Amino acid sequence: MEGTSRTLPYTIRFVGLLGSHSLGRNPKFMATSVDLGRELLRRKNKLAYGGGSVGLQGAVASTVFTNGGLVRGFIPGYIATRRVYGPTYGVEHTVSSNYYKYFEMNHAVEAFIVLPGGVNTMEGLFTLISWASEGLHNRPIGLLNIDGYFNNLLKFIDDAVRQNFMASSQRKLFISSFFVDEFLDKLEFAKAFPGAGAGYDEFANPERLDLELHGDDILSIVSAAEWSGLLPSPILNVLIMPNRRDITRLKRTKTKAKEHGMMV
Repeated sequence: MEGTSRTLPYTIRFVGLLGSHSLGRNPKFMATSVDLGRELLRRKNKLAYGGGSVGLQGAVASTVFTNGGLVRGFIPGYIATRRVYGPTYGVEHTVSSNYYKYFEMNHAVEAFIVLPGGVNTMEGLFTLISWASEGLHNRPIGLLNIDGYFNNLLKFIDDAVRQNFMASSQRKLFISSFFVDEFLDKLEFAKAFPGAGAGYDEFANPERLDLELHGDDILSIVSAAEWSGLLPSPILNVLIMPNRRDITRLKRTKTKAKEHGMMV
């Protein structure tokens, strides 16, 4: 992190992965999944996933396993025998159903990571949400929000809290970020400080520009800067999947925009 950034010790040893067994249409899903696998490996995290060798789950598991990481696959027997998703990386554990897949993973891991996916991914996610609401677990659940895939889901969860259908304490279990390393840092923070208090952003960098909260503001700043010739038009392309270097450029743009009277 920039400026007043602080770091956390890596205490999570085993993570559970949910996500699609297909790659989806957006190439960033696959690329970011591989990046996630590399970062898990760098942090010496063990991986539990839904078995197989295909899709986004397969991309993460392959990256971890082929580079010497420990991987365990939990897969229903009726799927394993038909090899619907191909061979499983690492040690394969067959279970009787998807429910018991999540049950066994929940006992093995310290945090969950959710990648973009469809019905099966949402089944797993909402199973974990249900268990959390019933007090059966308090493991942090991280949504790797690649290209804003989970924006609408997060809005749904926030609405559930506002309508008193979900406790705010349960909402705090949900972590999200665009950036793989920050995402995993947030999971570490949630595990280290599960109670109420300052959030991760205040801990890591109080002055950080939060793209997820201020995306519309950033777009207006950049559009104005482009119109005035302060930035080249291609800068808008980075907003699809920004990185920290892009954030630094956007902060400078905000300063320039203020200097030129385009915003207050």
